[in-house]
Amino acid sequence: MPRLFRTVRVRVLRDLDAEAAEDFLVAELGRRLVEVVARCRVRYEGRAESTLAEGDRVILFKPDGTLLVHSARGLKPVNWQPSGAVFHARRENGVLVVTSSRSAPKETVRMELVELHAVMSVELEDGAALALSGSEADLHAVLHARPDLVEPGFSVDGAERDTGRGPMDIVGTDERGRRVVVEVKRRAASVADVEQLRRYVERERAARAGVVRGVLLAPQVSGKARRYLDELGLECREVDWARAREAATTVRAAGQKSLAGWEA
Repeated sequence: MPRLFRTVRVRVLRDLDAEAAEDFLVAELGRRLVEVVARCRVRYEGRAESTLAEGDRVILFKPDGTLLVHSARGLKPVNWQPSGAVFHARRENGVLVVTSSRSAPKETVRMELVELHAVMSVELEDGAALALSGSEADLHAVLHARPDLVEPGFSVDGAERDTGRGPMDIVGTDERGRRVVVEVKRRAASVADVEQLRRYVERERAARAGVVRGVLLAPQVSGKARRYLDELGLECREVDWARAREAATTVRAAGQKSLAGWEA
């Protein structure tokens, strides 16, 4: 039978004085995920210097040496260090001080925990890797595997070519040998996306002889965008990217781990 429940080792410090917290952190830091909620002051020294005045914050110490110091608002941490840092905890004049240090580059984050609200550690098991689908790179890979999504007879010549006004997504050749600039969108396309395609097509037309076509690929194309495309003599195709990715997976190179890693 499948395992429905798994015991996760969680240790919660109930005695929140500095001495007990020091012993707890010395035992847990660098071994398990440690979360500290505390009123603290933070100072950084290294490639620059910064100070963070006293306030309530959530501090995460990961077993790989990653440090994250979060305030109550905002997505990004107010201070952090990547994996590889070394943690130390000790009392100084009755105040618990935790440092996170790296040697390359040499830098240290010093946290003075003046009032502890919660301290805990968790032993987590997570060997899964993030599987990202639907990124622009993934959609480009789909078109390499399924160029017929643009039209029958289309072949891909390259991707992300710099025009001087930003990179073109896909460039290729139609069955009559004409140049085709393809702009790829993973969301509904707007007039602004048509304008972007127009600039790329004009750039290609100025750089080479012969006919240059422009095609906008998106799950949906707004009515205004379609009218603008018609005015400019450009084209569009509506593509169900979820189905296209599924179909492309069956024709990708043997042994390939993900569409995003596909190379023409």
